[in-house]
Amino acid sequence: MSAVERIVVWDLPTRLFHWTLAVLVVFSFTSGKIGGDWMPWHLRSGYAILALLIFRLAWGVLGSETARFTHFVRGPRAAFAYARATLAARHPFLAGHNPLGGWIVLLMLAALLVQAMSGLFADDEIATQGPLAVRVSNAMVERMSTVHSYNEWVIAAAAGLHVIAIAAYRWGFRIDLVTAMVQGSRMVPPGLHPAEPARAPALLALAIAAIAAGFVYWLVVVYPRG
Repeated sequence: MSAVERIVVWDLPTRLFHWTLAVLVVFSFTSGKIGGDWMPWHLRSGYAILALLIFRLAWGVLGSETARFTHFVRGPRAAFAYARATLAARHPFLAGHNPLGGWIVLLMLAALLVQAMSGLFADDEIATQGPLAVRVSNAMVERMSTVHSYNEWVIAAAAGLHVIAIAAYRWGFRIDLVTAMVQGSRMVPPGLHPAEPARAPALLALAIAAIAAGFVYWLVVVYPRG
């Protein structure tokens, strides 16, 4: 058969980032609510999330085609046009994130970055303090603690919106986005023959991940002692 039935839209680094981040976000939320002996793990989870976010920001510039922000971040006009086409049952096939999904991705990344960064300065006034709290004023610690407390609900809302969108695609448009993010490939509608998006080298992803992890280690272990 000459027609293309499936194309790879998500590379392995992007998929690993997505699922690792999802697990860590759930763990961070749960451990933060439980508190007590779970708080050291809550902090470690936050550090891992920060490293993942730094990786994703870099991968969004240097990574594979569908992972790059230039591929899926579009202006409001493109997002509205995509929404109109979708509501009119003219759902276009796009490799990677669509213009609406792109904005959800940016919202999630921004909210998680605020949460991870504010956690570095937060203090629960019980037994847990972020590693950078000692480097700023008490007023700054109080502000960051407040941001950290309220922003978790922004993340919960964004995650809920993400799940609703995935469910709508699955049951409304018969498009399985979850399987695509697991396997990396998507079915192509009959009659279309799109080229597979370009993929960046896996070694580049490893190098970026190592740099991100090293920077976070310096930030939370080395710098506070300076």
